Amino acid sequence: QLILMVQRRVADLWRQAAASLGDTANWAELYQSLLGELAGLCAKGAVPDADLRARLEALVAASQQRRPPSRASLVREHLIEAVRPVRSLLLAIAKLPWQATGDHPAVQALATLRDLYTRGARTLPESTTAPGLGPVWNATIAGGDRERAFRALEVATLFALRRSVRNGSVWIEHSLTFRGRERLFIPAERWQAEAKRHYARLSLPVTPAQFLTSLLARVRAGVNAVAQAARSGVLRVDDELHLAALPADDEDPEVTKLRAKLDHRIGEVQLPEVILAVDAQVRFSWIMLGREPRSADELLMTYAGILAHGTSLTAAECARMMPQLSAVSIRQAMRWAGDERRLGMACQAVLEFMQGHAIATTWGRSDLASSDMMSMETTKRVWQARLDPRRNTPSIGIYSHVRDRWGIFHAQPFVLNERQAGVAIEGVVRQERMETSQLAVDTHGYTDFAMALARLLGFDLCPRLKDLKQRQLYVPRGMEVPAEIAAVCVASVDTSLVEAHWDALVHLTASVMSGHASAVAALARFGSAARGDPIYEAGVQLGRLLRTAFLADYFVNAAFRRELRRVLNRGEAVNALKRAIYTGRVSPAQAKRPEEMQAVADALSLLANIVMAWNTAQMQAVL
Repeated sequence: QLILMVQRRVADLWRQAAASLGDTANWAELYQSLLGELAGLCAKGAVPDADLRARLEALVAASQQRRPPSRASLVREHLIEAVRPVRSLLLAIAKLPWQATGDHPAVQALATLRDLYTRGARTLPESTTAPGLGPVWNATIAGGDRERAFRALEVATLFALRRSVRNGSVWIEHSLTFRGRERLFIPAERWQAEAKRHYARLSLPVTPAQFLTSLLARVRAGVNAVAQAARSGVLRVDDELHLAALPADDEDPEVTKLRAKLDHRIGEVQLPEVILAVDAQVRFSWIMLGREPRSADELLMTYAGILAHGTSLTAAECARMMPQLSAVSIRQAMRWAGDERRLGMACQAVLEFMQGHAIATTWGRSDLASSDMMSMETTKRVWQARLDPRRNTPSIGIYSHVRDRWGIFHAQPFVLNERQAGVAIEGVVRQERMETSQLAVDTHGYTDFAMALARLLGFDLCPRLKDLKQRQLYVPRGMEVPAEIAAVCVASVDTSLVEAHWDALVHLTASVMSGHASAVAALARFGSAARGDPIYEAGVQLGRLLRTAFLADYFVNAAFRRELRRVLNRGEAVNALKRAIYTGRVSPAQAKRPEEMQAVADALSLLANIVMAWNTAQMQAVL
């Protein structure tokens, strides 16, 4: 928890420094000014042809000299000048037992600072250098102002340590969350003995050439299909690739009438009646108790524990609704309901009941799902809370996986404003009763490395990409690219990296599949902070090929695109249902511990599944 809080504090320091800068250079104005000067030089008769080259060179030199500093460099300068919060943070974490493989520059710099702090020094000795902290710091640390060099070393050390903890090259031995990257993998001795079994379980070839041959064939076919679509006018390519909007589906008036009759036939009902009706069919209360209920009070306690976790009602408010129970007993029921993932097992039982109806088979594919995060408001006193950019309120995220045939099959609390690819993969891997071959996510739910890991685990991540720049098609080096789509193709993929580190990638995949490491931890270690690591770079190369194959299908196949949008919209609809159930804030008492937040996520998913299962049963009865 201390390391998590330190990471948040470092991000806050950077954000506060950036906010204090105000407006920086207007690059558009500088660009327009340069264009105006060039137009003046090129005007007929403005400059003799013999002098034009010299004048252009002088203009380029002048433009380079007046180039303003970047925003990031200004933030670094601000942190160096206002170093007090950075120093207090370093003093607090310098005592922790940091470990690293070899002579890590961040750990060495921290040891240097710890020694200087002990001696009370505030100037950096002339002989001290820190080349491994990044080239942007070298000039300041080696500068003549040794007090300023000392402050620069402090700031550089703090940010290098944050990056190293994120990529796992620096760790705390006794921590599970911030353990070393090597501990993510199944131990080497076990891997040598069990590798063949893991390859067979993952249905992966031992030699990477077999895997890459079929993938590269898909990439070539996809690129040619996109080029053909561009030639025929289905796609428009300038410096970016533009998709035509899908036409809206026309709804049959008879379907509208049928829906109205169905709603009238089912009618309105209160949530407690829905809970009782579904429990009579599923007996999820038996799962919660571990046996058959012995009295009405036991049933009430079970329902109270679910409602107190899954709605914004407090234990005292639930006690006023249920006079037979006291607030103390309901709090006890909440603690007991959150143990051993009872709520999650009850949620799964309700989902299976719902999917068992024949009508559910007409709603979509059984192997397609989507995942998305819903933010839930809380107080700013909760240290895991982050500011929701849409609502501008402190919030905690709950990441849910929804089937194409409706119903939530996995839910997990998550911190806002972080990449969600790890929890997206984790939800599919830990669901063993229902197979998922494709998972639709938004832009936050994917990375190139995550697409590679998901494919090796046996399913495809299907991201709906918001930014046109992310729709580029990456192909292997030397591959011939059709001229029609050359502007959106990048021939930079190095397949030799994948071949060289294939066993390491499968090793990591097997570690996630077997539960030795979670997908969340694996992708936290192999995120953007791991740039330069050979395993990360190999995964990125493989992920880019997979993204190209997916995007080619997405661009060309309108039915596939509709399918993904449909399942993503169903995830949004389920989030709307959950917001109708949970109408208030998450209390600080529930948001302090991950186990409490997991109970909130499971209980809310259970209540949402109960509502969907009841509606399914009613529609089946009418049918």
